[in-house]
Amino acid sequence: MINRIYRLMDTKRIEMVQRELAFDEDMIITKPEYVSVCAADQRYYQGKRKRKILREKLPMALIHEATATVMYDPQGKLPPGTKGVLIPLVPPNEESPVKANYNRNSEFMSSGCDGFLRDYIAVPRGGIVPIAGDYSAVYVFSELTSVMFNALEAFEKACVTSKTSFGIWGDGSMGFIAGLVLRHMYPKSRIYVFGKTARKLQRFSFADEVMYIDNVPKGLYIDNCFECVGGTGSESALRQIIELTSPQGCISLLGVSEDEISVNTRSVLDKGLKLLGNSRSCAEDFIKAVDLIHGSTVCRKYLETLISGMIEIRNESDITSLFEQDILNDFKTVGKWLI
Repeated sequence: MINRIYRLMDTKRIEMVQRELAFDEDMIITKPEYVSVCAADQRYYQGKRKRKILREKLPMALIHEATATVMYDPQGKLPPGTKGVLIPLVPPNEESPVKANYNRNSEFMSSGCDGFLRDYIAVPRGGIVPIAGDYSAVYVFSELTSVMFNALEAFEKACVTSKTSFGIWGDGSMGFIAGLVLRHMYPKSRIYVFGKTARKLQRFSFADEVMYIDNVPKGLYIDNCFECVGGTGSESALRQIIELTSPQGCISLLGVSEDEISVNTRSVLDKGLKLLGNSRSCAEDFIKAVDLIHGSTVCRKYLETLISGMIEIRNESDITSLFEQDILNDFKTVGKWLI
């Protein structure tokens, strides 16, 4: 079977190539339905990764946030038409004490191998989480939600302090979902969101307080914090987080920066803080994410507000429009796959 793949060939240049679709009895053939652009995809699309990395990775199909429809299951366990969330992580076939999303032998679609911009996607049997009952575009945010559940797993293992207050730095999509998950998992805790853009901060109505990063009241201390800024703002955000986190608190890092940043290690040591690195997620995190979205009407309503734009994708130029529009949007840009 010939499959069409839409690969990024160079900065802002996407082309279609045709390849044989290979699969076996342990794989499921799916077709994308909703896709969403991630900041990592944009760094590739805009050529903001280092040239050495771009030379190594490209050409490559982007997108690692997607829902799909099952087209064919060789074992007949998932009937055609089943909706599901695709998992971009392909773990190695080996026993390891290292979680799969940190295992160097794992593959991650849209980072080293083709992502979900394909007419058909053959995924491992464990590479799709079926969606029962209701179904809508908001399930495309399961990947980003799963990343937060991965971070919470690490946080729960490391935390030795109170969990009465949480701080979130970052008024973008990751900060929004981090706050939403924290509100669900710790309903009695106080949630503070720190940002710098009024039109973004007003979306965080589930938070107890939203604050501008340059207008923080004196004497405020927070038990544990989550950094969701990334990019050039990571350094100043982390500096403020270290200042406001209570002694022995956890600081979970979720933002990605291309450049090295400085960290005030003296304050980290003086306060006994824990810095927790978090990246990507595993199947079990996806299951938790889908369960949360499925089980909470409130969560689904909030996630609907995260969609800044919806674009119908019928050809290659529409894929380019998806990425170009996303550059202008405050939050998430979603594509409805109609190719």
